[in-house]
Amino acid sequence: MGSGEHDRILDAALAEADTAGLRGKAVTPFLLGRIVELSGGRSLEVNLDLARNNVRVAAEVAIAWAARR
Repeated sequence: MGSGEHDRILDAALAEADTAGLRGKAVTPFLLGRIVELSGGRSLEVNLDLARNNVRVAAEVAIAWAARR
């Protein structure tokens, strides 16, 4: 998903949240759901890839840190 598509989808989801009168902690779950819907699931795949990469990097850091002891 390119930055232009991301921005378009985010703007649309934010406008929908505003139109629905959502405020506070209700906004985040709404946005996450709408962004997944509007992106055809691509945003979920990107987020899962990021989470997997974070786990990989954390494991590398842990291994390197443990090797120093």
